[in-house]
Amino acid sequence: MPTLQLDPRANMVIALIWTVAMTMVESIAALILGLIPIIVIVYWCRQQQAFVRWLRMIVVIIAGWVIIAILTLDWQIALQIGLRILVLAGIFFVFLRTTSPEDLGGALQQIGVPFSITFLLTASLQYVGVMEHRIRQIIDAQRARGIPLEPGWHALRFYPALLIPLLAQSFIAAEHLAAAMEARGFSRLGRTQLVVYHWRYRDTIAVGVTLLAALLIWSQC
Repeated sequence: MPTLQLDPRANMVIALIWTVAMTMVESIAALILGLIPIIVIVYWCRQQQAFVRWLRMIVVIIAGWVIIAILTLDWQIALQIGLRILVLAGIFFVFLRTTSPEDLGGALQQIGVPFSITFLLTASLQYVGVMEHRIRQIIDAQRARGIPLEPGWHALRFYPALLIPLLAQSFIAAEHLAAAMEARGFSRLGRTQLVVYHWRYRDTIAVGVTLLAALLIWSQC
């Protein structure tokens, strides 16, 4: 799978810049422009199928906000809200697919971020993939029992059959994680790193290009 081959800290800065830019813009054209590089990266990394699955998970959220905006405001603002959520979700997807949580935590720890903070960030990012896998397992199990959990409003009344097992598994996983951290001496000092990360010229160029593009979109739209 092709990757961007950037420093994890550069990926994080780029994601933050694009998130701030897409949060501040107010035109539909700017949001569409902000979506284009996300789609390009998804195709470059050959993550089309995973991106479609990601969109299927958030389509209900987008549809809900769009309907509320149409009923209370107007269709243009509703379209802006839907596009903004789509772009922000796309940024998060690209960041997770191009940046390993272990690499990001190690790179942040290398510049002096406390290990407790980097571990919390790493565990949170890792848990996204775990949750996605468990959601698919629960959906398959409930389908085998005759409970339809396909995305859409018609299956909304069956969602407790997904959410309750997912919540129970989350509590169990948190308990296991706490026990594992205790067994491995989480609070021990003097930790060392296996991998050393280096910020290169291409990282600076990528961050600079992203910042310039964000400023151009924000100023023109």
